[in-house]
Amino acid sequence: MSGRIKFIAGTGEIIRAVGISAMAIALAAYAMVLQERTLSVAVLGAIILLVAASAMLQVSRAVRKLHQEHRQTYRAAMRAERHYFKVLRRMMAAIEDREPYTRGRSKRVGYLARRIGEQMGLDPRQCRLLGLAAQVHDIGLMAVPDRILNKPSRLGAAEYQTVQRHAEVSYRILEPLSFLAEVLPAVRHHHERMNGTGYPCELKGQDIPLTGRILAVADAYDAMTHDRPHRPALPSIEALHELRRCSPAGFDPDCVAILEEIMNMRQLRRAHKAAGDPAEAPASPISHEAIA
Repeated sequence: MSGRIKFIAGTGEIIRAVGISAMAIALAAYAMVLQERTLSVAVLGAIILLVAASAMLQVSRAVRKLHQEHRQTYRAAMRAERHYFKVLRRMMAAIEDREPYTRGRSKRVGYLARRIGEQMGLDPRQCRLLGLAAQVHDIGLMAVPDRILNKPSRLGAAEYQTVQRHAEVSYRILEPLSFLAEVLPAVRHHHERMNGTGYPCELKGQDIPLTGRILAVADAYDAMTHDRPHRPALPSIEALHELRRCSPAGFDPDCVAILEEIMNMRQLRRAHKAAGDPAEAPASPISHEAIA
């Protein structure tokens, strides 16, 4: 988008410069006519004016053509980005389908991150983009060997360092997607911790982007409430308790509180639905691929 703005501003400067030049030529020609008042000078002045007008017309046509070509290039670039994103999302689905404990994880985390963002007052566009970025935020795990990802025991120091690199790798893979630019810091910093003990940059508190703090909570909650090779899933209430226990040192307490509200509302809707109260049933039921 910034490149598009620069392009439009650049063409505007061209038109302004040529326009000023044409006006100067016209004024010079007019001064010549007033000073000499002869037929030959009048004809020369008219010719100069025609040349200036023709130059302006040609520049205007060239600029319009450039704008049209730029729009076509921009649309082609956006189509390419959308295709690239779809490929990445399919790759994530294929990676997750290899193991039962990761199946559907990207969609669940994307849904949660978007809901937390909405409740925290982020604008709808940013919430939508955060949800999309969250769906592929762990694409960098492709660079981590399966023997490490699926290790049933505690990771060693070297193995943990290998896993830590996935946030930076994910960021680099997604960096070409300009439409995600404003939320990409969330991908890079979703393993930062409020006390500065996280990675990759050891950011603290408010230095961590809000979208990163949101994604950290959504990611951790989903990880805790689903089986892992080294431990079974925690019930939702225990996972929320653990997030509260790790706040504010680890997680943003505001994000945790919002997640708890979302989970409580979901449980309340389930209870009303089980009781057969249609007035309290959600208008758009949460799919089985959302939060389990």
